[in-house]
Amino acid sequence: MRLKISLKPANIHKSLFVFFVPVIIPAILLSSPNPTRYPVYLVHGILGFPEVLSLLEWRFEQKGYTTYSYYYPSIEKTIREHGIDFGKWILEQTGRDTILLVTHSMGNLVAREMHNTYPQIPVYRWIMIAPPNQGAQSADLWSKIPLYRKVTDTPGQELRFSYDNASYKQLPLPKCEFAIIAGGMKNDVGFSLLLDGDDDGKVRVEETYLEGYVDHIILPQVHTELVFAKNTFEQADHFFHTGRFDTSLVNKEFPLNLGKILDLLNRGDSR
Repeated sequence: MRLKISLKPANIHKSLFVFFVPVIIPAILLSSPNPTRYPVYLVHGILGFPEVLSLLEWRFEQKGYTTYSYYYPSIEKTIREHGIDFGKWILEQTGRDTILLVTHSMGNLVAREMHNTYPQIPVYRWIMIAPPNQGAQSADLWSKIPLYRKVTDTPGQELRFSYDNASYKQLPLPKCEFAIIAGGMKNDVGFSLLLDGDDDGKVRVEETYLEGYVDHIILPQVHTELVFAKNTFEQADHFFHTGRFDTSLVNKEFPLNLGKILDLLNRGDSR
């Protein structure tokens, strides 16, 4: 017995609808929106100023993003107080609109305080550059110098790796997608011989980690140079679009390992 399948136009239309709708709708729902629709807020670190981030800001603008660079007198208030002020400033600029965050050094901690205090400000995605999420061993070393303690005041002490009562260390995890860019050499030495393990000269790679991160990379740059490096911007833009870093760029960043560098130095000394 043979079954006859009707090929009437009405039946074809129904079949196409039943087949394609379950496929198309999930694809639409899962596709990421164009991130340039969201404003980018940039935040500098301790003893910093917006001009430090001006090149990074310009690169975002050239890609079609709207940017806001936040200035705060970093040593005049606690990190938590700066976070509260930052949230107020955002509300004055773009209200409760969804935003993107690009934060450097202590600016990451200021933004974390803001994110926790102002849940009404939705964050789509967040790039943390050289974040001392666990504090910084370098701050412990600098704190032994009276002038550093005097100049940096309370925030400088809050940055210490050994200071367990820092407010940011008690915060819940961010409620948005966030990725971390650390500086280092991908070895056990890093840029500073005074710090334990790989580091960017100020923040150790292990101090940048924060549970819940979506992606994490190490670029061969020192602490401040990270915000000037073109690859930092490229990785941030890629993450904003895809939710992941571009691993093909990361692998190209390490043409030399420590052994090769020492070998080149020895060759220079032998001349």
